[in-house]
Amino acid sequence: MGFLDKIKGLVKGRETEIKGGIDKVSDTVEQKVPAHADKIDAASDKAKDVVDQISGKDAAAPAASTPKAPVDEPPAATPPPAPPQP
Repeated sequence: MGFLDKIKGLVKGRETEIKGGIDKVSDTVEQKVPAHADKIDAASDKAKDVVDQISGKDAAAPAASTPKAPVDEPPAATPPPAPPQP
């Protein structure tokens, strides 16, 4: 069992509690550093999106920050050069 599988097992069924914890932490940080409230909210939203991706509730969303390249597809063919114009 890989590390990501263990994380998925821990998150599954606890999404609400995890998101509540993220909200609680972000509220506390916003009270301490109110000048950065917008950045804290953005980070909180991203963290909640990751929880959704890990739990499989947002399967249509792309993976966070690591786009995957096609594995078994040949490279795209380039068109032949155009004939020279006289």
